[in-house]
Amino acid sequence: MPETFEILAGFLERFGAEVEGRELEEPSEETKTKLQQLARGELSEPERVNLFGLLNQHPQWIGRLAQEVKALRTDKNPG
Repeated sequence: MPETFEILAGFLERFGAEVEGRELEEPSEETKTKLQQLARGELSEPERVNLFGLLNQHPQWIGRLAQEVKALRTDKNPG
């Protein structure tokens, strides 16, 4: 799983400005749930592949994934 986030970080490094400049479109509730599950490492390989395809089409959602990961880190390290 760490390799997945390295890929994500590399993507943001290369395309961060473009990602930030796009119109925000909210993901569906199902997609929001999938992003939470991805952050927790709870998705199967086929589900991850499908979600990465959606993130490729909607890179503005990567920020939401980052928020989910950050929230998990904050929960484990309160204060």
